[in-house]
Amino acid sequence: MKPLHVALALLQTGCGAGWHTTPLATGPLPRRQQAQVWTEGRALRWHALVVAADSISGVPFIRPPGCDSCRVAVPRGSVDSVRLGNPSAGFWKSVGLGMAITVAAALVICRFERSCQLGD
Repeated sequence: MKPLHVALALLQTGCGAGWHTTPLATGPLPRRQQAQVWTEGRALRWHALVVAADSISGVPFIRPPGCDSCRVAVPRGSVDSVRLGNPSAGFWKSVGLGMAITVAAALVICRFERSCQLGD
């Protein structure tokens, strides 16, 4: 395997699932916004997040966002980070990017190595 092939394979592994860390202001986030609240080394996947001065609360993702009896909270001081995202959209963006990189690599390899010549 040539170094170019290895480099392209490594570039494709950098495609993420759409999560990004963001600073949070107090107040509610959109109800359907997915969030990973990292606390004590584990990620809690919530939506309907509400950020208060002393706590962060949300509804577990497997429950409807309007389920107020399902709402859980953690003290803000015990939260390591919060990542927001849309894993489904991130997945499809990653697939598209991976395909585009693969096609571009194939075009470059065929152009310079002449191993993809049709007819002869």
